[in-house]
Amino acid sequence: MERRLYRSSQDKRLFGVCGGIAQFLRVDSTLVRVGVVILTVCTGFPILIYLLMAMIMPKEPSWAFAGDGFGLYDTPKAGHSRMNDLDSEIDRLEKQALVQEVHRLREELSKYRGL
Repeated sequence: MERRLYRSSQDKRLFGVCGGIAQFLRVDSTLVRVGVVILTVCTGFPILIYLLMAMIMPKEPSWAFAGDGFGLYDTPKAGHSRMNDLDSEIDRLEKQALVQEVHRLREELSKYRGL
């Protein structure tokens, strides 16, 4: 079975990057988080990498936890729903930006068609 790197939807604090890396490496996510904090304090460089990975890494598919004992209709934790709200807001903003870009490109194209 092929392992893929995803942002974790179950084990996340901000965007699920450290949880996803921990799942991929099959280590405890606390170790990954502590490592990121130590490297950030020493160098400051992991913050940039973390933000880039949060934008680049795909979200974990919903079927990834289908057989691990979590029910489909389990109620989420209090902090978990807040992060889902943040993810949905980011998705909404990305879609809004895409629609605005399409409208702008259509206007540019209509200028050239009129010439």
